[in-house]
Amino acid sequence: MTRVFAYIRVSTTEQLDKGGYERQLQSVTKFCEQKGWTIFRVFEDQQSGGAAFESRRKLQECLDLCNNVTGVTAIVVERADRIARDMIEQEIFFRECAKRKVLVYSADSGEELVEADADPTRKLIRRIIGALAEWEKDQIARKLLAGRRRKKLLTGKPCGGPEPYSDRGAIDYIVSLRCKGMGYHKIAAHLNTLKCAYTPPGGGKFWFPATIKRIFDRESLGTT
Repeated sequence: MTRVFAYIRVSTTEQLDKGGYERQLQSVTKFCEQKGWTIFRVFEDQQSGGAAFESRRKLQECLDLCNNVTGVTAIVVERADRIARDMIEQEIFFRECAKRKVLVYSADSGEELVEADADPTRKLIRRIIGALAEWEKDQIARKLLAGRRRKKLLTGKPCGGPEPYSDRGAIDYIVSLRCKGMGYHKIAAHLNTLKCAYTPPGGGKFWFPATIKRIFDRESLGTT
């Protein structure tokens, strides 16, 4: 039997009181029953629809758990705007889903949203996002190179000299993942799955998004 995740988003406590959660869950459950699917787990965010994908902790967790271990490769929402109100934010999420071969279904229309190319506007946005991602990657690479050259001129030390956090292998790995477009939350989660391969600063046990951002920003600016 096919197992799926259900994702529900409400914006305010008022929506919770008025049954927004129950309404969405009923709609998703009915759709899954019609398909013969089992809801393996329900994820809920209480957040504005204008928030960026990376700030949606439950949505990020939902996507991260779509893998061979759980056997779940599909997410069901009541309708597309539960992912985000803004179409561009929706498409950023759907683009990430496409990379991971995860499907997203809208219970109200029955449409699969990730591979839906029938809408010319969605096709245009997806192409623009792809072009912007490539541009951002090039800009990051140029910024890193300029920062390292500036550091060498100021300190006389070779690029990649001593840093407060001195695990060069971890630093370079973080930079390479970020240059590939991976977000701070995802990089932290990935490093945490590697166990002791890269030890966090200060001998801690876990990596956090803020730590990843701090290391990457320092490398980008070429500061110590």
